[in-house]
Amino acid sequence: MNIQSLLKFLRIVAVLEAFSWIALLIAMYYKWVLNITTYMNLIGRLHGFMFIGFVVLVVVVGLQMKWRKREIAWSLLSSLPPCGTIIADYAIFKKYVK
Repeated sequence: MNIQSLLKFLRIVAVLEAFSWIALLIAMYYKWVLNITTYMNLIGRLHGFMFIGFVVLVVVVGLQMKWRKREIAWSLLSSLPPCGTIIADYAIFKKYVK
């Protein structure tokens, strides 16, 4: 897989990670407010998988494309707030796509 394909995959994972954050917040509402725990386990696992995938892809793509350490750090930090990965996609990843 070439680096541009990997970068495009990172952008897709960034958006999916943001959606999984939103789904996790909704599942937490169901769990804590409505006392419905049916979805929490599945959505929590999916979000964890997307989070770890995003972090690994940022490191791999960042090192292969020789990003500045600052860009890698901001990309990694973007995974912490809800939907932050979409901002990283717009501010960092998009400018490297050819």
